[in-house]
Amino acid sequence: MEIKMSEEIQETINENLVHLATSSKDGKPNVVPVGGIRAISDSELLIVDVLFDKTKRNLLENPQVAIAVEALGKGMPPRGYQLKGQAKIFTSGEMFEQAEKMVEKMRKGGRGHVELKVKSAVLVKIEEIYSTVRQKKEVG
Repeated sequence: MEIKMSEEIQETINENLVHLATSSKDGKPNVVPVGGIRAISDSELLIVDVLFDKTKRNLLENPQVAIAVEALGKGMPPRGYQLKGQAKIFTSGEMFEQAEKMVEKMRKGGRGHVELKVKSAVLVKIEEIYSTVRQKKEVG
């Protein structure tokens, strides 16, 4: 069964800083904040690599990833999700070009470092989704 992200999950990812967790083949974890990430379908995320070092090494050894995102405050009920999936790295082609366009759009919007260059695009196929926000029970 294919796992699909709801529109709410996609919006939460697109509008907030996320944390990307990877691990080496030996199981040594690494977590990095990522601002360059977008849901490109209801089952795929595209992540821009401009600074990955340990993260990229880990992805080459072990494509399993976890992503955590939260939206707290902002006048809305709290939302938080953990997503797990398989990552694939692209250094050219359509996914890479999409990553370059994402960075250019971020720069034009005042979000993004002018001097940073896209090294690769990371496509994540989502396999699991969990809520990380405790649901309130009705009182009464």
